[in-house]
Amino acid sequence: MPSARSDDLHHTLVERVARRVEGRGVSRAAVDAAVGSVLAALDRAPAAPGTVGELVAAVTARSVPDLASRLRAALAGSGVEVGSIGIAASGLHHVATLRIPAAARPQLESAARALGATFSVVGEEGPR
Repeated sequence: MPSARSDDLHHTLVERVARRVEGRGVSRAAVDAAVGSVLAALDRAPAAPGTVGELVAAVTARSVPDLASRLRAALAGSGVEVGSIGIAASGLHHVATLRIPAAARPQLESAARALGATFSVVGEEGPR
């Protein structure tokens, strides 16, 4: 059974992604399904031992079908290790959701900007 926190995160992500793609022909159902898929992938990913302070971010881009691999490469080039990335697409719109150390937020911002993408931080967590 999903927790209230995961339901809140799901709802927040759906709202933010829906606002980003509003008016571009992406249905609310497609956004909801994509977010659900991404969160399920993140839930299945093992947490890194000793992780201190994490954030969950959604990166959105238009016409970047390899968004996850480009994002991973850009972050790796900045010294940020990334685990699983949940991905979804609807038409030309692509979303990648990932969990990274909170301290890597500036690198994520730079990577998204370099890819012509936008990002939203949907949750920050303290030590596990």
